[in-house]
Amino acid sequence: MASSGGHHKANKGSWTAVFLIIAGFTIGVFALILDSVPLWIGTGVALIVGMITAVTSQIMEQAY
Repeated sequence: MASSGGHHKANKGSWTAVFLIIAGFTIGVFALILDSVPLWIGTGVALIVGMITAVTSQIMEQAY
C-alpha cells in the first residue's frame, strides 16, 4: 500500500537488507583491489546475511 506521499512503505528489515547488500558490494570492491581473502569472506557474509534478511523481511512484497 502506498502512503499518501506516493512512496511505498518499508520496514526496518528491508532497509537493513539493502544496507547489508550495498556494504557487501562495497567490501567486494576493496577485496578486488587489494586481492584480500578476508575481505572476500566479509563480502560473502554481508551478501548472504543481506539476502536472508531480505527474504525474512519480505522485501519483494513491499514493492506493490
